[in-house]
Amino acid sequence: MTAKEYDIFCLLVANKNRVLTYEQIYEKVWGDFSSGSERETIGFHVRNLRKKLIDSDQEPAYQIESVRDVGYRFQYN
Repeated sequence: MTAKEYDIFCLLVANKNRVLTYEQIYEKVWGDFSSGSERETIGFHVRNLRKKLIDSDQEPAYQIESVRDVGYRFQYN
């Protein structure tokens, strides 16, 4: 897991079941103000993070859910 993936994961877990906007994620993880064009960057890291967290032998107890045009939410069952 890369440093950015880890930072995103920690941020989402700390805000379990709460939707974080792309802007909130970018500002917290990159420490800079969002210009509104960071969706692809964040999406790239989240896709890689999801791949690394999947255990194909079991149904995941958690997921990183995409909230269309808003951001992401970490859900733990």
